[in-house]
Amino acid sequence: MTSEVPPFLLAELMAPALLILAAGFVLTWVATRSVLLSLFLPLAKATVFVVYFAAFFDGTWTFLDDWTYLEKGQLLLDQGVSTTNFFAHLPLLFSTAGGKHFVYHLFNADAARLFGPAYYAPVAFNIVLTFVAAGFMAGAAKAGLHFSRRLAVGLFASLVLYPDLVAWSTVVNGKDTLVMTGTGVAVYVISQIESGRYRRAVILGVVIGFVLFFTRFYTPLMMLAAFGLAMLLSSSGRRRPWLWLLVTLGGAGVLSVLGMRGLVNAFNLLLQDFVNPIYGFFRYLLTPIPFNTTEHYDFLDLPQVLYWALMPFLVYGVYRVWRRATLTARFAVIYFLLMVALYAMFAELQGPRHRYQLDGLIVLFQFLGFLSVFRQLGMGRGSEKPTASKDYSGMASPPRMLD
Repeated sequence: MTSEVPPFLLAELMAPALLILAAGFVLTWVATRSVLLSLFLPLAKATVFVVYFAAFFDGTWTFLDDWTYLEKGQLLLDQGVSTTNFFAHLPLLFSTAGGKHFVYHLFNADAARLFGPAYYAPVAFNIVLTFVAAGFMAGAAKAGLHFSRRLAVGLFASLVLYPDLVAWSTVVNGKDTLVMTGTGVAVYVISQIESGRYRRAVILGVVIGFVLFFTRFYTPLMMLAAFGLAMLLSSSGRRRPWLWLLVTLGGAGVLSVLGMRGLVNAFNLLLQDFVNPIYGFFRYLLTPIPFNTTEHYDFLDLPQVLYWALMPFLVYGVYRVWRRATLTARFAVIYFLLMVALYAMFAELQGPRHRYQLDGLIVLFQFLGFLSVFRQLGMGRGSEKPTASKDYSGMASPPRMLD
């Protein structure tokens, strides 16, 4: 970790702040068609970014990995490697990254190419990614969970402004924002399969599978497992044999690239760090206790207060999503539970940083759980009527969850 790093000059931060404003405006407009939100949300995010790096940044809230990404990104930049030519430099990418996880090093190289080799450069890219993640989650909620447009817009804004997401994406140069965005894309892919938009789903699925495999290799494997289980529990999924072929081919592709040695090494690593999964389950979901963090994590104190306060709505939201019984709903819940179960067994990865990658799903569950309670108490414009646990994925006009 690095400390006592001087903050940056305002002039240095103007270019990345303009990127956040411009990209955030476009992405918010595409997702919401709201001029007010398209102006407000990017302005809020850009303001937090500038204030933090100009007034508060001193290296305290950074980690060794963050600086390693930055340093190796600069090495790739010096070699002329970018996203436009990375296929020609795969051996160099693997050697620089020290393994197969080269994508975020490339991410840092492109950020340094645009804004210079400063800590804030990849962070600005991560902030833009939060709009992308929110857009895909909102789109998945509309297509696969039958959210109304108004509710999808609410989910988008809730995710963009979610304190935990704002904290991690603004303070830390970490690859977890990229994984969180990939999770949102994966849920959207399932919703597009369910809606019959197969070409879009396959293209997006291949791209995000590639990105995630070379960022955190086990995430696409867990997604494929969740997809297979979701199909088993969905009558429409069981009626589509080509989807089983797709899952099989995807799993075979991931395993062939990973190799038997990679699988054995991963399994041995899990055995070495295995802990009681019941203890790990609660530790992963609740760490850290608000205002009981170490110095390097105390930027999470306020976000954790909200996260703990919304925990009952998170639990209820998982139930409400599951009750929809669509392929998208099944996938979202199963993938969330599989990832929680995996980390519950792995002591080294039970911190809040690895939970952050699930923020898109966490906000979805919290959002729906809160709205459901709110309307069932008669405080909304017409309370929600419970729906039967029926598979609506094959219907031409499925009922909406909430209006």
